Amino acid sequence: MNSDIRLHTKEHIATIEHYKQALSLLSWDAKTSAPLNSQKQHATIQGTLSKELYLLQTDPAFAKELQHLQEQNLNQLQQKQVQHYLNIYQKLSAVPLEDYHQFSVLKASTHALWSQAREQNEFKLVEDNLQQLIHMHKRFAEYRNPHLAPYEQLLEEYEPDVSSETIDSLFQQIKDAILPLLIKIKRSSVTHDTSFLNKPFSIKNQQKLGKHLLTAIGYNFKSGQIGTTTHPFSAGIHPQDARLAVRYDEHNVKLAAFMFLHEGGHSIYNQQISSDLLDTGLGAYTSMGLHESQSLFWERIIGKHEGFWRNHAHLFKELEPAIYGDISFETLYFALNEVTPSLIRLQADDLTYLLHIIIRYELERDLFADKLRVSDLPSAWNAKYEAYLGIKPETDRDGVLQDGHWYGGAFGYFPSYNLGFIYAAQLREAVIKDHPDFDEIISSQNLSLIADWKKLHIHQYGKLKTPREILTSLSIGRIDAQPLINYLKKKYEGLYKL
Repeated sequence: MNSDIRLHTKEHIATIEHYKQALSLLSWDAKTSAPLNSQKQHATIQGTLSKELYLLQTDPAFAKELQHLQEQNLNQLQQKQVQHYLNIYQKLSAVPLEDYHQFSVLKASTHALWSQAREQNEFKLVEDNLQQLIHMHKRFAEYRNPHLAPYEQLLEEYEPDVSSETIDSLFQQIKDAILPLLIKIKRSSVTHDTSFLNKPFSIKNQQKLGKHLLTAIGYNFKSGQIGTTTHPFSAGIHPQDARLAVRYDEHNVKLAAFMFLHEGGHSIYNQQISSDLLDTGLGAYTSMGLHESQSLFWERIIGKHEGFWRNHAHLFKELEPAIYGDISFETLYFALNEVTPSLIRLQADDLTYLLHIIIRYELERDLFADKLRVSDLPSAWNAKYEAYLGIKPETDRDGVLQDGHWYGGAFGYFPSYNLGFIYAAQLREAVIKDHPDFDEIISSQNLSLIADWKKLHIHQYGKLKTPREILTSLSIGRIDAQPLINYLKKKYEGLYKL
């Protein structure tokens, strides 16, 4: 291989990655601490950097070098790099630069407008922008592959090799299992007074609780940062800078606790990617479904485990003794796992959470199939909630405006949450094969064993391995909802003595 070509290609790739990292930093700032009056200029700046990034990734000379490198004797990392950037080139070069730039600005400005619409509780403020985002997604899909439906292309962006047909089958399997279980739980006589969770828990103390929980699961504060935002998220700028942001509510400490664990799970994945992959294009998560599996594993498999809270329940008593001093462990544990329908996805229990995601999936699928108009989205959202959960949002803020994903252009993302929960249950079984004392490990606070297992089998590889390759290496095979169903039924039938 010509060393000059190799060096030039490496430098070009590093420049691409630096632009991505700069855009991630701008996005972090816009979502956490940027002044309100800066939003328009921020969107313009993001559009300019996105335009330059587009030009770097669609440079004909760069593409020619990549094609030349395909014919050389490359190692595994180099082969993956070349294929990764050729795939990007093919997708982006099909889209005119002006359209791409317009879309980048539109995404940033719409997300900022969503924050205002949410605050003012008025969907109509952002309705036109949302329609434009959908229109541009459809246009891009036509550019790239007129023979593949736009929504299928969006799903592919987030979870390769998982089609809507597969998702339909998995989600139907989940509904068939979860809906009857919810009916049984509703009839159960097991109950505790859990109203104490709604009593004031100071923001300062929630921050202390969150830092303690992040430390427990292995988050590296020297390579991270905590921010405050409207909608919790993580920002994997690169493995040495994996940030997270949460939302606080003095009357809902449970929300903050589990969001710290969720976003911390994302960030630990980012932090444990091999430093050898920095600036290679492969130093990022392999798919959104696998990424969500890591956050949901820490939030819901570990973070709702009885053994985990036997080690950390004392924090509630120490931080807010007037409220939690007389609360028994059994009552607190029940409260943290209680099953009750809620309007807000981030507050949902393990069972109804799955239905929150199915609702969003069915709505966005219908939007792209032209079965649902954007103007009808709020009413369709409310109808789905009434049908699946028996509750109906009274406001747009608690309904169609509660999540920011769509307003940042992230259609096709939501199914990744349920796919991630499915993966998490399959990975739980894989961990247990290697560590049959899984429950004892959690109870002993030796969670580094689990974090190390994840680094060894998943995290370190970044994009070097596909989700399918990771599952195959763990003898898991295909994605399968049954382990999740089995896990949830056993846990909640026990909790509610069914």
